[in-house]
Amino acid sequence: MTVDDLPDNYLVNAVGSTRRLRALSVAGWPMQQVADQAGADWTGLKELRRGERTTVLLRTARLIRDVYLELIQRDPYEHCRPAVVTSSRNQAATNGWHPAAAWADAIDDPEAKPWQMVRCSYPTCIHGAKDERLLCDTHLQRLSKRGTLEGMRAVRNGKVLIEDIQFILATDPPINPETEEIDRDRLAERLGITWHALEQALIRAKINLGKLRESA
Repeated sequence: MTVDDLPDNYLVNAVGSTRRLRALSVAGWPMQQVADQAGADWTGLKELRRGERTTVLLRTARLIRDVYLELIQRDPYEHCRPAVVTSSRNQAATNGWHPAAAWADAIDDPEAKPWQMVRCSYPTCIHGAKDERLLCDTHLQRLSKRGTLEGMRAVRNGKVLIEDIQFILATDPPINPETEEIDRDRLAERLGITWHALEQALIRAKINLGKLRESA
């Protein structure tokens, strides 16, 4: 069982939510914008960001996680007034809050300290790795499974990934001959990622794979 199998009203440690909200502020996202995007209470999110709450409803933690995954890849200047972005960043700097890169994949770990993670040693990878490993989980799994990282594609941001998907679907789509549908695993493999990672990218971009194929 994982945390996603638990009910919405289950109380979880608030540290991950607090770190995500602070990282969004460091990036320049105003709390009102985050609250509106999440459909959550602005006052409650500010209390979480200040670290005044030790636990949070899983429902709220999920909302914050989803909004964080969506906004952290965007440029706040494209959605907010410059003065608001600057104010948010100044507030974060004054409080000494840490950016998303300080936590990498340890953002929900209460024992983790900022910057204990280092950038994955694989060229151009944007993910973090523990000091003793120097490879992120994605590259460790690839190395364990295949014994080599040769030919592995660089990690891309969401926009570039969607563009790559569109190109593959328009030029040489991997089709399952039995169902005549897109072979999801083969598509993910050609992109150099797992189907789960690809699915999450599509969800964040609010794109349906079938419709994407039609428009390719």
